[in-house]
Amino acid sequence: MIAAEPPNLPAGESPDLILVPATASERIASIKLNSVAWKGPLDVETYIAREDHLLRQRLTRDGLTCWILVDRNEPEDNRTILSSCESYRKTALLAHDGQIEKVATHGVGSVYCRPEFRGKGYAKRMLEELSTKLETWGMEKEQRRTSLFTVLFSDIGKKFYAQFGWRPFSSSHMSLPASASGLDKAVTRDLFAEDVQKTLCSEKVLAQLHDQMLVASQKSSSAKIAILPNFDHYLWHWAREEFYAENMISERSPPVVKGAGDDKAGVYCAWNRNFGELPEDNVLYILRWVYDEPTSPAEEQITIQAMAAILRRAQQEAHEWNMSKVEFWNPTPLLQKAVALVDPKAELVHREKESICSLRWTGEQQGLGKDVEWWLNEKYTWC
Repeated sequence: MIAAEPPNLPAGESPDLILVPATASERIASIKLNSVAWKGPLDVETYIAREDHLLRQRLTRDGLTCWILVDRNEPEDNRTILSSCESYRKTALLAHDGQIEKVATHGVGSVYCRPEFRGKGYAKRMLEELSTKLETWGMEKEQRRTSLFTVLFSDIGKKFYAQFGWRPFSSSHMSLPASASGLDKAVTRDLFAEDVQKTLCSEKVLAQLHDQMLVASQKSSSAKIAILPNFDHYLWHWAREEFYAENMISERSPPVVKGAGDDKAGVYCAWNRNFGELPEDNVLYILRWVYDEPTSPAEEQITIQAMAAILRRAQQEAHEWNMSKVEFWNPTPLLQKAVALVDPKAELVHREKESICSLRWTGEQQGLGKDVEWWLNEKYTWC
């Protein structure tokens, strides 16, 4: 249940406020509260069902924590939720000083304070508490008992979260309109879920990432981190689109084409469909690209042409699912050249308000230096 607003709300700096994991019923209460902002085209009960569906996915079923800021004097399951958020446990790679290791980290999402409680300092207090709690949360069995970084994606600009240490990183994107024509599907190969696992999540691909980060760490002193692009991330994103398709589009089956590739060129991408409240909110997001860096001008042209063909295939898929556009984050110079082949007028957009990729680095306290590079800052990392 959602507790009624108390007659005298505590101050944001009150020593009686604590940040704690929500009970099962309090988690539902927090979802009902934030549904005002995030349920989109779903009704509240379907939105709760969506959140429960996502909770059962491999990425989150053992690693998602719903946090609530409450008064310590109130009883469990009857506490007034002053502010809430979620943390998602993730695995990352860390490269430094010619070494590389797997480390545990967290993504932060669903940061919410109900409108009538805003301006009282509750969100600020929650994030102050959260930033330190996540340094050791769930780290008991890890080799490193303190995490090195956490990430979040701000929809309120770059300044608010920066005061708690989540520094804004590169947050650019390019987009192409959905299109019904322009490519024979035979030019590229459609990827189904098992194909994405084989092409984007193979041992070879992960070994290449490992080696590239290792070499880079030998050439510069700054630490490099990358959230591991394992198959669990894709399954979580696809669970969202499949839930929407099943609950909103009764006339067709859930989508099964999860990306596209060119085997000859060795270029692949995985995508998912975002179903929004308005037609323009329907977006086909490319989650991640995989390709070998060209070693000659001829190889570069082959790679760019393959990328362009895959982008045209994505435009077709977007059109078939009534998406408004195709969008992809932080495109490399090669991808920007491919976009120019498809649409010379497309521009690189630097986001200033929405989905600002932010990272809180605490590695300096553990002897890893002040600077950190965020590798693979692509849409698959979003939470």
